[in-house]
Amino acid sequence: MKNIDYRRASVLLFDPVGVNLRNTRYALHELGFREISCLSSLAEFKRRLEDTSPDLIMAELVNNKNEMLRAVKSVRAGELGRNPFVVFVLTSWVRDGQMVKQAINAGVDDVIIRPFSTTFAEERIRTLVRARKPFVVTSDYIGPDRRTDAQREKGTTAPIDAPNTLQAVTEADEGALDEANRWIAEARRTVEAERVKRLCMRLSVGVEVGVRELKEGNDAVLDLGDMQRTAKELRLRLARQGAGEASRIAFALYQVCEELMGDGGFTLANLNLVKELSMGVLAAQASGDDVEASVAEIEKTVEVLRRRLSPVRQLGSGAEGTPALQRAAS
Repeated sequence: MKNIDYRRASVLLFDPVGVNLRNTRYALHELGFREISCLSSLAEFKRRLEDTSPDLIMAELVNNKNEMLRAVKSVRAGELGRNPFVVFVLTSWVRDGQMVKQAINAGVDDVIIRPFSTTFAEERIRTLVRARKPFVVTSDYIGPDRRTDAQREKGTTAPIDAPNTLQAVTEADEGALDEANRWIAEARRTVEAERVKRLCMRLSVGVEVGVRELKEGNDAVLDLGDMQRTAKELRLRLARQGAGEASRIAFALYQVCEELMGDGGFTLANLNLVKELSMGVLAAQASGDDVEASVAEIEKTVEVLRRRLSPVRQLGSGAEGTPALQRAAS
């Protein structure tokens, strides 16, 4: 096993409180890090992310929680910074389980609660060098795969090996670093394609569940706000890619989702059109085998979700009459 030399790695360190910033810098310096950029301005932190490609990011969560969580998601989605797979650690002075959960769901590698010792920090960082988790990409999450083996067996989203420049740099593995830099570009394309696929499937599954429930006379509330946001992200991603036919279909899909939210636009025909256009985008972006596998996955997911809805329907079975089309408040 190669030795770890942190002197070679670059760190982007953010904390709005000066004394905490100095303390964290001191701990990292004790570990051997020498290239440490210290920032107390969140705006400057984001600008530096755009201009540089650090091997490790450490940022304080408290006082800027919402902005920082948005920054994490933007980094993972490839919208902020050059490396969506950078090792990203958040620190927090508050022992708040809900806040930690939000940070984990945003896609960070780790959350370290303050105060922490240099030894503790070294253990956590060493784990991210030696045994970093693979990444998973879904319609609403990009980040380390924290599923259990049982959950992974039941799931359908396979993890991918994320390039780890922190490991390559600290172990002085030039070949691994070159490979990581090449893989970052390739992995970004892989993540982007998987993200587009998951967004299409999110729309298809949501509509199919809702339509089947409605056709059987059940109360099925469709979240039109979520559908509109999903279609918007899909449209923007494909437009940035210059995806041609897929981009044009996505634009039409977004227009239909907007129409669904308007007066007289919430119709069964428009709901079915959303699914057709979602599958059209998927077909334009994927191979025939991928589309076939996605169709099978959609059907499986729809059945799982409908089984989960069954107990809810039974609880409300005392209502009279057949419900009309219903939509969720957005």
